[in-house]
Amino acid sequence: MSDFALVRQPVFGGTGSLLGYDIRFHETEGAGSFAQSFLSGTFDLVRNRLPAFVSATRDQLLGDAFLVAEPGSVIVMLPAWLTPDTEVNEALDRLRAAGAQLAIDEVGAEPVPAEAFLPVVQWVRVDSRSGDPATINAICDRLTAQGSSLRLVAARVEELDQYEATLERGFDGFQGTFFSRPEPLPTADMPQSTVAAMRLMGLARDQKISDRQLEDVIATDPVLTFQLLRLVNSAALGGRGVASIGQALRAIGRNAFLRWLAVAVAAARKSKNGVDQELVRQAVERGRLCEQLVGSGRDAGTLFLVGLFSLLDAVFRMPLAEILERVVLSAEANEALIDRTGPYADAINFAESYELGLFENASEIAREMGVDPAKGGEFYTNAITWTAEALGAALDSQEAAPVKKAS
Repeated sequence: MSDFALVRQPVFGGTGSLLGYDIRFHETEGAGSFAQSFLSGTFDLVRNRLPAFVSATRDQLLGDAFLVAEPGSVIVMLPAWLTPDTEVNEALDRLRAAGAQLAIDEVGAEPVPAEAFLPVVQWVRVDSRSGDPATINAICDRLTAQGSSLRLVAARVEELDQYEATLERGFDGFQGTFFSRPEPLPTADMPQSTVAAMRLMGLARDQKISDRQLEDVIATDPVLTFQLLRLVNSAALGGRGVASIGQALRAIGRNAFLRWLAVAVAAARKSKNGVDQELVRQAVERGRLCEQLVGSGRDAGTLFLVGLFSLLDAVFRMPLAEILERVVLSAEANEALIDRTGPYADAINFAESYELGLFENASEIAREMGVDPAKGGEFYTNAITWTAEALGAALDSQEAAPVKKAS
């Protein structure tokens, strides 16, 4: 078992494109988490071929921990308290010679010691909560006076005014909970095929509905039938092949089929930019993360749906209550989603805490659920792996789906 845990948070550009990820480690034994994650392959899996902002300690810098990474894959973030000395300066020279990019993590209204490195870094993370637009501008003026080519990332963006202030100033990157909050649109609605799929999710959970009845309902929508068969063949059965919805139901079981149907629903969201795409990814990842918190009477299928639906309001830009009107979930699932009560509420609380890097809080929730806290890192990386595979199959099925002819 690994003795490190990590979490990634997306960094977006001004147009909503995905620039990379901020990857945070929870050290449980020593300071070797980055090296362990890199050697195990977890780091490259989690960064998803994009640059990763990674916080560095002084010991990691002096030990050349980041020289093992491919140039361009890591943006090494210097802690705000770091001060120059001969050893540190030489370590940074080695990183720069190897093609690594450097950043300062993170600055606010008051100057920090690491600003002495401004002439040699390419990035600075600025705490967007530092003050009003005038304060943000003053911070930027202070930073760019020493490095005019600096690229600025607005960190901890939680409110619209913080995003607007940093966007107006011309920040290059943005990160924070603001991007995963729902913004209901007056005209927002779901495609009819998505609504139909969500209703099918309710039918699939009803044990009184036979597999044959469920197959007959799905068969009325040829596009959905095609997508589900492609998805199940590609991701669930390792390409062994199924030729019908009924065969798929018998091969993988009702609960697993329900999970794939839920993935198809999430993937149906038409992504306009990197924020939309990342929200879909996060929703499915959260579903898979929650699904692993089984025990104490909690059903894996319900856990998956609770996790996924907890972000669908942000995915579809609609109030969660309106989304839940389109699908019949169990009373316990609705309690968790609407009121944050009942046996499934803590699964959402665990996922939200872990995704924010609040590892101690997540561990405490896991203990209260009767789940081994040490499994959190394994559950999280499993969720990322599974989602990449599942969404890849779902999106492939969308691209290849037959187009209905106009009548």
